[in-house]
Amino acid sequence: MTSKRLAYALAASIILGGSALAAAQGNGNGNGKGNGGGGGGGGGGKTDDTAFVPEILYQHNARRSQDIRLTDITGEPYVTVHSAAQAELDGFTLSDEADRLIAFAEYGDVYLTSWTSDTVTIGAKLPVSERESRGDGAGRVAFLEFSYDSRYLVFTESSARPDSYSSGSARRMWIYDVSNGGEPTLLLDNMVAWDVHWSPSEEDVLYFTGASLGLNDPEHLYRYDLNSGAIDPVLDAGTDFTSRYFDITGPSANVSPRFAVGYDPDLTRDRIRIFDLDGNPINSSWIAYGDILTFDCTGTQLIHKDEGATGGGGLTITQVNGSASTFRDRRGTHSVSDWMPKRDC
Repeated sequence: MTSKRLAYALAASIILGGSALAAAQGNGNGNGKGNGGGGGGGGGGKTDDTAFVPEILYQHNARRSQDIRLTDITGEPYVTVHSAAQAELDGFTLSDEADRLIAFAEYGDVYLTSWTSDTVTIGAKLPVSERESRGDGAGRVAFLEFSYDSRYLVFTESSARPDSYSSGSARRMWIYDVSNGGEPTLLLDNMVAWDVHWSPSEEDVLYFTGASLGLNDPEHLYRYDLNSGAIDPVLDAGTDFTSRYFDITGPSANVSPRFAVGYDPDLTRDRIRIFDLDGNPINSSWIAYGDILTFDCTGTQLIHKDEGATGGGGLTITQVNGSASTFRDRRGTHSVSDWMPKRDC
């Protein structure tokens, strides 16, 4: 893939609040409505105060809907980025804070939106990729990730069965050019690909959990060089990790680049392990019970699904030294989350 030195008109229009976005912004008090993929707008937490600093994006499962919420470190005030019907919300991700972009998927359709600070509001929902436009084999989109310069969005989709997340059929990987718009470009279609993240130090390198066609669980965590097309295993499933989810520290981290993975040796609860980019363990064992994890920008703490003694389901913030604190309890809170790359950076 060529260099990413592109002018990004779409991103600029989102950041500056172009007319298409402004028309769909919420007012931060529960009255906002979006277009293109369900409801948007914001709702306060215990109060209607939405003048908070966004830091964490997470999924809330209500009785009749699934909501993506943007909140601060307390988890109390929030705005609703998107609301979908039960079982139709797929994945979501945040860009770098300076660009204020959010990508999410609903039933295989991918959308892009934005947020503003001061009084926190959510912009219009702009379609990036409709499932039907991706042709035969298109399915649900559970894993998405912005490049660190916010110019590209990479995502993987499930098998040809739209309702399936776990089929061993080809799970394709796509890349969308936020700078120029248009249709996404197919990167990979001959493997089963799940979670995917950009390298913090090489702009044309991705890491992903994947397997050969026909398998329902990962074989390796791979390094994928977009220039050469080389795909090389870094970590081995079953030995180093067992979860499809992983994360990698960003370029602003206070530590050397590293992976966080979930490992469940006895098929009871996932445990968090840390490795460097060459596959060498950094911590001697595991640091906490958890999975579906995301580093903050310092690389010193993670927000993750809690798989502690109670069986988990809530969200916990864990320091890499092992200390932890509950972020959201189990009531109505799903396990997927993402961290705004802001704190202490």
